[in-house]
Amino acid sequence: MTCLLLPPQPVSVSAARRWAAPLLPADVRDGVILVVSELVTNAVAADEKAGTVEDIEVQLVVDPPRGYVVLAVTDASNQPLPPSPVRVPGDKDGGRGLLLLDVLADDHGWTPRPCGGKCVWALFRCTCAPAQRPVTAPRRTRCADAA
Repeated sequence: MTCLLLPPQPVSVSAARRWAAPLLPADVRDGVILVVSELVTNAVAADEKAGTVEDIEVQLVVDPPRGYVVLAVTDASNQPLPPSPVRVPGDKDGGRGLLLLDVLADDHGWTPRPCGGKCVWALFRCTCAPAQRPVTAPRRTRCADAA
């Protein structure tokens, strides 16, 4: 697992994409990067709405032996994810994030965090050819530190 902490600012979306891209297997890279953008954008919006300055935590697990990648992004909102809409009006600017998750991820969901807020996750099955550089990670996370 590798983890990135980002401030709840719009510039964090591109920073998360740049960080994640070289860690991902080629067969899922584009889809995961699109979902990274969506989840970090939503986390920034949720943190702004909550008025928090707490960093957004982005976790990435690439597991070649098991053939999957898991992405998890925290935000300050305690609101559950809404059900995926069947249709979104063409003139609406937002509301397609869960549709993207439905299409691109093999599974996804959310869980409340013990320290407040929630974690939204997505699982991608892959052939998991080795990434361009080794994936190493610190084991501590913000919630674990707060416990």
